[in-house]
Amino acid sequence: MAKPLPSHAQVVIIGGGIHGCSVAYHLAREGWKDVILLERKQLTSGTTWHAAGLVGQLQGSHATTAFAKYGIELLESIEAETGQNPGYRRSGSISIATNTERFAELKRKADFAKLFGIEAHHMSTAEISERWPLVNPDGVLGGIHMPSDGSANPIDLTNALVKGARMHGATIREHVKVEEVLVEGGKTRGVRTDQGTIFADIVVNCGGMWARELGQKNNVGVPLHACEHYYLVTEAIPDLPADLPVLRSYCDGTYWKEDAGKLLFGFAHFHAKAWAAKGIPEEFCFDSLPFIEDDVMEVLELAMNRVPLLQETGIRTFFNGPESYSYDGRFTLGPAPDLEGYYVLAGVNSTGIQSGPGAGKALADWIIKGHAPMDLAEMDPARVEEFQTRDPYLQERCPETLVLTYAMHWPNRQRETARNLRRSPFYHPMKARGACFAEVQGWERPAWFATEGMAPEFEYSFGRQNWFDCAQAEQKAAREAVAMIDYSMLGKLMIEGRDAEAFLQRLCTNNMGMRPGRVAYTLMLNPRGGIESDVTVARHGPESFMMMCSISHTRRDLLHLQRNIAEGEDVRLRDVTTAYGVLGLMGPSSRAVLAEVSGIDVSNEAFRFNSLQRFHIGHAPVFAQRLSYSGELGWEIFATPDFAEHVFEVLEAAGQNHGLRLIGGEALNALRIEKGFVHWGHDMSYTESPHQIGMDFVCKPDKPVPFIGRDAYLARKAENKGPFLCAIKLADPEPLLHHNEPVLRDGKVVGYVTAGAYGYSSGAAVGLCLLSPPEGTSGREALAAGAYSVLVEGKAIAADISLTPFHDPQSRRMLG
Repeated sequence: MAKPLPSHAQVVIIGGGIHGCSVAYHLAREGWKDVILLERKQLTSGTTWHAAGLVGQLQGSHATTAFAKYGIELLESIEAETGQNPGYRRSGSISIATNTERFAELKRKADFAKLFGIEAHHMSTAEISERWPLVNPDGVLGGIHMPSDGSANPIDLTNALVKGARMHGATIREHVKVEEVLVEGGKTRGVRTDQGTIFADIVVNCGGMWARELGQKNNVGVPLHACEHYYLVTEAIPDLPADLPVLRSYCDGTYWKEDAGKLLFGFAHFHAKAWAAKGIPEEFCFDSLPFIEDDVMEVLELAMNRVPLLQETGIRTFFNGPESYSYDGRFTLGPAPDLEGYYVLAGVNSTGIQSGPGAGKALADWIIKGHAPMDLAEMDPARVEEFQTRDPYLQERCPETLVLTYAMHWPNRQRETARNLRRSPFYHPMKARGACFAEVQGWERPAWFATEGMAPEFEYSFGRQNWFDCAQAEQKAAREAVAMIDYSMLGKLMIEGRDAEAFLQRLCTNNMGMRPGRVAYTLMLNPRGGIESDVTVARHGPESFMMMCSISHTRRDLLHLQRNIAEGEDVRLRDVTTAYGVLGLMGPSSRAVLAEVSGIDVSNEAFRFNSLQRFHIGHAPVFAQRLSYSGELGWEIFATPDFAEHVFEVLEAAGQNHGLRLIGGEALNALRIEKGFVHWGHDMSYTESPHQIGMDFVCKPDKPVPFIGRDAYLARKAENKGPFLCAIKLADPEPLLHHNEPVLRDGKVVGYVTAGAYGYSSGAAVGLCLLSPPEGTSGREALAAGAYSVLVEGKAIAADISLTPFHDPQSRRMLG
């Protein structure tokens, strides 16, 4: 008879796959003994058991690469601790390219590896054939070899984590189904299972492909869906080398690994299908799905061409199993946004074995410390909006993530599914004028505008894409004449009430005690002095403020505000993002255009920078705040949706005599980088302090109400530790910067490009970068010493760095 469940626990973990077991192991190893993991059937019986077990250290981001790197360390040490062999083989990996663009991507991947000290080097076609003699080298241009990659046995690795968790005091129970997470007053209180209730203040959803359904019961969005995923295993192959590296041919959509004298080869499908649209069968346990040849035939033919031995070797296993994929290709890791004590780790897009140990450790550290142990903002459950957690959206979008796994990872690559969901009031007129749209948080936002006779469609490349000249002309208009952009999708949050000012004084680093009609750029910090967000706040009245947020972080900022309303405080929050269409008007001629249509004095004396006024454009009542994200003279003009197109038409007509041009996000990104303006989530996050980003000027530690994180910020500022943000520009006008390129000082890696673009005014690729000062020094000023370069596709390109922006460092154009 099964032992009764305990009535209480410190932490309940739901799900006995690689992730749940990793969280349990790492919590217990840190001394949290009162931890219980509940598995509905048997350990590993969902997805973990049939994983291919590939272990590659280099992933798509800093955080996921850190997870995978730690995973290797654990694989090499856990047997000594637990006595359980995880089945790890360090065979290395080879990724091959059959076209120049793929080769460029692989070279950039090898550059990225240098940021983490991971060995990655170029291999010629002849060297690839020698190391992997079964490969057909036809069309192979070369590849990248990573000696530290390999593979592990998923079940053995999970069992090692389970054994370690139990050794350190955690409890693991199988055949216990969690039916409900108990909630009271916005906090978790435990779980109700088919064998009783366990009360706990912390519950961790590691339910794998069940995580979405479990989360829905408590309105916790887990944006993943199970998709069908195939691999095949051959019959035994005589004399097959046991030390074959894992081989990836992204262009063929296939990977191969040696598997006990056989070859296992899997697919990144060209056409993927969501599975279990009506729910996962209750009896699912170590199950596989029907194998449909037509689903893989296209990729199978490419595989048999790349490894001709497959044409004469029998197939022992035709396998189709469900794998969870997220809507945006990112993990979901961290606390649920609306429910205290509820944590999620799920949706890892077929990287569970290589990421599981590190992701589980990160979440365990988060639970123990009460905050993220590193920058995990890309995985934040609060990034997800309600429509992105619904099954119809996920069933359309998640299979595309599987398709894109081995597709080219182009700069600014756009998703093709679930499009045209959210459109601003200016969508149709801008589309009529040649806008090519990019999708951000469901919004269709102009990325650039096609010229006459040009299709408004992306043609991707790591070099100059088809819109390059369009974006240069758009930048030129903003710098030399006048440009207009759609800002409607920026978040707009109203903060109202008797205590609104005091509340914002506590939340914001800048002084919110400004008079109505004034606007301020400000940061919001966490108690550790890290930057939680950067926003613009306008005071509309004595008890009314509007906060403007980044498109993709609006929900996150709203939740941050909600969490910090003190008991008894008269503060009311409203999301009014869709209540206004917003046009950004910028450039040296923007004042002339606005003067022509507004009937008010827009001189520098009458309409100061960081101020707000109400007036009419045509027949439409509007308000405008004088701000600029381009670094030029500019205004942000707000109109209600009913008048929005009218305002657009009046401004467009007036602008014709001044050289007005519509611009998109690609041009704006280059303009803001040239001006040194930052973007949260790229150039900074909650791990960086204002002094590192050059943001001391918006921090007012002596204002009447101290802001959250003030003392921690001052302490970190006094320490003056890096890395520090600065501007960088390539000396060669031809190469391009995108992001994550390593920056070298005197030939050694000292940081990376956080954001890059080609600047019209600079005549070269420009970027922002986080750099560590020379050893034994501190402060941003120490960065000035040394010769700098940037690795771009394996070549070190000479570069200049600057502690001030390359464009108009004194802001005379913007303030004039």
